[in-house]
Amino acid sequence: MMSFTMLASCAAPALALDYEAKPVTWVLMAPFRTAGALTGAAVSGLVSGPMDSGYHGGLKGTKHVAGKFGDEEGAGQTVAAVPLGGSVGMLVGGGQGVYTGLGHGWKKGWEKPFSRWSYITMEEK
Repeated sequence: MMSFTMLASCAAPALALDYEAKPVTWVLMAPFRTAGALTGAAVSGLVSGPMDSGYHGGLKGTKHVAGKFGDEEGAGQTVAAVPLGGSVGMLVGGGQGVYTGLGHGWKKGWEKPFSRWSYITMEEK
């Protein structure tokens, strides 16, 4: 009985260490999270974000200008709208993709370092 009591009193501080070990875990994970956030922000903000947002911006710009020409779904209006609406939409969307991609890549790269979600701009399902 005395041995069990002594063993429990020696083990109690180790069991209570969970609360105090959290800062240690954070300090150990910080370099990996920072590297994951930096690479996620770089890839998502400079590659995948501009491509994704540029593509969708080009489609929105084309549809908008085609609608101003009379028919948003018309083949002739769409062909005429591509040079103006598509190119401007692609530039604006690409710029927006850089901004949103940097934030998205940093956030997801910090939460889950080096995961695929930090490198692509799609949201997790």
